[in-house]
Amino acid sequence: MQQPVYVDRETCERVLSVERALELAEQALLWESQGLVDYPTPRALKMRPAGKALRFHSKAVALPEIGVAGCRIVGYRAEPDGTRPDADLTTRLVVLMSIDTGFPLAIVDEHYNYSLRTAASVAVAAARLARPQTHVGIVGAGTVARAAVGAMLAALDVASLTLTSRTIARSHELADYARSLSAVEVRVEPEISAVLARCDTIVTATTARAPIITGPLRSGVLVCALGSNELDAAAYLSSDRLLVDDWAQTEEAADIAALIRDGHPIETRFAGELSGLIAGTVDGRRNDDEKIIVRTEGLASQDILFAHWAWQQALESAEA
Repeated sequence: MQQPVYVDRETCERVLSVERALELAEQALLWESQGLVDYPTPRALKMRPAGKALRFHSKAVALPEIGVAGCRIVGYRAEPDGTRPDADLTTRLVVLMSIDTGFPLAIVDEHYNYSLRTAASVAVAAARLARPQTHVGIVGAGTVARAAVGAMLAALDVASLTLTSRTIARSHELADYARSLSAVEVRVEPEISAVLARCDTIVTATTARAPIITGPLRSGVLVCALGSNELDAAAYLSSDRLLVDDWAQTEEAADIAALIRDGHPIETRFAGELSGLIAGTVDGRRNDDEKIIVRTEGLASQDILFAHWAWQQALESAEA
């Protein structure tokens, strides 16, 4: 049997630039809008073995345009209080196979790709939804927040960048990284309130267990929520529009489902998916005062496309 190639994290970091990630994120969304992505039913498999701390979930997709199918596998330990280990101590893998033969092609480490894909997906949306000369705020200082800094600076016309997190020392480290990428003004604030007051494009990349942004939202703000539990019902309901990558996943997400069950009509703010935004069937920002929320759960089409790119580049490097 054909043996799959293993593509490690270091290779992914070498071949997947921020600019390439933005292109791949857009390409996957365009294929989504054109009906060129094949999903299984259900789209996601989740498992919590009884009496064990393991949390496991998997997503699969076929991309006929590049001749591959793939499965994304994630596993980690969750403590009773909800805390999880650092990302490096989790399982994050993508398995690629030929759509024609079923032969295994590659096993790709997704630790780097996941953060970059998550950031790139909202950055390509923000490019169409943010105000010109936008003041960007990043809440969080982990690997996804770091990827968001690079993606937002690459995708948007950024006037300033403001950072905050629970660990201010890590925000200062992230500020140094941002300054290495751009000459825009970068500042660190100890409180999220300062970010909310100063910035009109806000990215939340946290592991919050309770809302960190509470409504109503102020006029003209774009909030890109990359984690769960980050916004309360009042924030969602004060928005003019809610855009998501996949409404079927979003309405079943634990925090959103709970809000809807409690009688908060979050679905009334739903205005379309990011695939339509990229394809032009969903409007970008319509005026300076519009309050917009982008909420992402993650598209397997992007995961598999990112993994495919890394595998192809690894093959080319080996043949050079």
